[in-house]
Amino acid sequence: MKRLGGVLSGEDLLWAGWLALLRPASGGLFLEGGRVSWFLVLAAAGFWASALTSERGGGPRRGTVLLMSLGICAIMIDAGLKQVGAAIEVRQVHTAVVLVLGALAAIQHQRTRGAAWVQAPRWLRRGLSWPFMMVLAEMFWGMMEAMAAPKAWIGPPVSTGERLFSLGFVFLVSLPVVYVFFVVAPRLVACPGEHVRTGGWVLRYLWAVATALFGALVLGPLLGDT
Repeated sequence: MKRLGGVLSGEDLLWAGWLALLRPASGGLFLEGGRVSWFLVLAAAGFWASALTSERGGGPRRGTVLLMSLGICAIMIDAGLKQVGAAIEVRQVHTAVVLVLGALAAIQHQRTRGAAWVQAPRWLRRGLSWPFMMVLAEMFWGMMEAMAAPKAWIGPPVSTGERLFSLGFVFLVSLPVVYVFFVVAPRLVACPGEHVRTGGWVLRYLWAVATALFGALVLGPLLGDT
């Protein structure tokens, strides 16, 4: 989708809608068992399909980025299968499939120099990846709430310096690492033709944090009181 002002794209707007509005209204999802956890599994499988294909003119993908994204997918699928009570044999099959597809992805990446043997239309690859992007938005929101929400700071009194150090560590170290794994890497795999500089990703990170904080600190308490 066309980027807004050269910084925000359609995916960023979808994330903002989820982080600021839908997540606070719906509560925790995806890892609570039932159909929503099956959605997590299917969304991650869709991202696998998107990652194993390429689009014309999309440009090569970096191996480390591909590895990070597929690793997150594998972890999310296993967590979803565990939540829905899948038999251990099913999870073992999933592990075997991950190993086989991971080896295939590595061989394909090396021989095609970052592309893929199978090409798919851009709209199809985006459609396969977007559901998983929303799953990762949920995970990012949950981690940010756990580390940065006011209730996360309840405890023994600490000095102002210690509090500032903790806030700086969360927002300048911990959450940026989470953002790289949950946003930057999957987006670079799904949208290899989207060229964003480091400054652009920093602004997108600040946008995600701002919308998540709005949902957690403003809208969430309002909905909780109703």
